[in-house]
Amino acid sequence: MPASAAAGYNEAVAFDLYQLKTFFVLSKTLSFTEAARKLFVTQPAVSHSLKKLEAGLGCDLVVKRGGKFALTDNGRLLASACEDVFCLLEKAEESIRRNNRDCLGCVRLGATVEFGTSVLIRNMKDFLDRFADIRVDFRFHHELLPLLKSDELDVMIDCHDHDQPWLVREPLFREQYVVVGTPDYISRNRIRKPKDLDRAQVMSMDEDGAWWERFLRAVPEDERPALGDLMSLNHIRGMINAALAGMGIALVPKYCVPAELRSGRLKDVFPKIAVHEDQFYIYQKKKKSGLQTHKLLVDYLKSIRPEEFGGPARRGFS
Repeated sequence: MPASAAAGYNEAVAFDLYQLKTFFVLSKTLSFTEAARKLFVTQPAVSHSLKKLEAGLGCDLVVKRGGKFALTDNGRLLASACEDVFCLLEKAEESIRRNNRDCLGCVRLGATVEFGTSVLIRNMKDFLDRFADIRVDFRFHHELLPLLKSDELDVMIDCHDHDQPWLVREPLFREQYVVVGTPDYISRNRIRKPKDLDRAQVMSMDEDGAWWERFLRAVPEDERPALGDLMSLNHIRGMINAALAGMGIALVPKYCVPAELRSGRLKDVFPKIAVHEDQFYIYQKKKKSGLQTHKLLVDYLKSIRPEEFGGPARRGFS
């Protein structure tokens, strides 16, 4: 090699897998404290590992800007490569486990709080019995996408339409909504048509009544109530219990109240009005969608009968 070339030549860096894993977790959290918690090490251990990796590469990967940590251009490049590497290693580990007839591993399944606690968990026993070599951990949360992006979840079920290039999205079911109240409350307030809601107390997930937009869109404009008497209650089960206590009228997913409707404790106030439905989807990262554990779980979730979610399938159900 010519001397001039040798002068500018740096020996290729021998990457340390532990340092890469530490950096990869840090790149997801951008918090040394949170990365240390996830890795079960001390915060100084995370800092030391990053410094050694940066020294080996001869560049900064993480910098502090405006009081917050951020990835440099080189940091983003390495983080993307780490994503590929660790996904490949996860697939290799799963294949080895399968060859050894060992446990295939764990899938962390996320879902919205009410759906997860009232419907999903009731329908998972058959999967767990059928695939005893797969462990499923559950995480119910209102904000699921950040958890999936940071690899705190492997698969999630959400009613929000996330259009991201790094996601695989598959339709699951359409979420039906129903306006409910106790028979006594409906009778006392003479609620027969939508405008009658103006003399009722209405429960909403928010203070401005945006929660009720799905109902208002299903009603002709000249028949829409003003919804002047709103009670903000930011939990679906809380709204259901408030309605059961005779405190007012609630708009809730139909799958949340089948027992209450069957027993007559709650009544569908407007059974002829088809309230706007949300589409639920199954999401996972494209790079992890080839994992056998993911395939088995997703196939099972798609096989659950739509009747479990509040009624027979409607046109457009996939």
